[in-house]
Amino acid sequence: MTKKEIEKIIDYLSIKGCFSSCFNGYSKMYSMTTENISGFLNKHDLKDKKVLTVAGSGDQRYNCYLNGAKEVVCFDVNPLAELHMRLKDTAMQELNYTDFLKFFGVIIDSSGNNFLNFDIFNKFKRYLDNDVYLFYDFLINKFRKTPLQNAYEDFLYNYTTIREFDDYIVKSNFMKIANSIGDKDIKFLNVNVANLPEVLDGEKFDMILLSNISDYIHYIYPYPENHMKKYKELVDKLVDNLYDGGIIQLGYIYSNYDDCKRYDDYSKFRFDESRNKYFPFTKYFVENVHSYYGGRKYDKVITYQKNLKIKVYNIVQRKW
Repeated sequence: MTKKEIEKIIDYLSIKGCFSSCFNGYSKMYSMTTENISGFLNKHDLKDKKVLTVAGSGDQRYNCYLNGAKEVVCFDVNPLAELHMRLKDTAMQELNYTDFLKFFGVIIDSSGNNFLNFDIFNKFKRYLDNDVYLFYDFLINKFRKTPLQNAYEDFLYNYTTIREFDDYIVKSNFMKIANSIGDKDIKFLNVNVANLPEVLDGEKFDMILLSNISDYIHYIYPYPENHMKKYKELVDKLVDNLYDGGIIQLGYIYSNYDDCKRYDDYSKFRFDESRNKYFPFTKYFVENVHSYYGGRKYDKVITYQKNLKIKVYNIVQRKW
């Protein structure tokens, strides 16, 4: 980003006092994943594959590379997601394992002040690109009067839980990614998922990860009563961006939705009977993964695999 763009973001935060949670423009960022990424990705072969994923916390990208992907392209409607990923890349290369986990809120000490801690920030800030430094220097050193939760979604990450569902957090895997991520440029598309097919312009991938965008499709489309139909149309377009045999993860359904009272916060996609009208079990596979929220429940990952095109050749026997 340019200095002018960063200054615009800083002005916005200074005036508004916080980013929104609406997934539209400047929105609150996610420090770490909030889903069981490994439970899904470890079932699939990503060796030398090309992946398109929502940017979010950046953790899908790390886990894809850990699983052998050769290229990962990220997209997000929130331009701040790119800044967060670039911060995370540099922190991973320059901090030790423990400081990294502290800085991104996975390990909490007795003071509770680890998240974006300015002492840890000072250890690696000189390695940051100018625009990333400009934003985070403001956020960490000059925005302290307002809780950092006004810039990041407020989640209590648990080290034991997150390393089970986020494989790169395991120390040996973390070291692998830290030693290789410097060679991986961040390829980032700042785009609303509804406009993604047009931006991709026919580019092909082996896997597309939409995370839990399906939760909020009733906000993406102007007529909520038609949001399932419109999302089906979008998914059909994105399937065209898959290589034959490629997989699209079009939904992530958390187990705790069963107990959630705020039903209006999530789309009808989470209900089997609503979803199956547009995404029937016969075509769209439901994979169960251990719930991010613990217990004996399961989260659901909804996927579709593009059919392989089998060429049939007619063999003509010639008699001489």
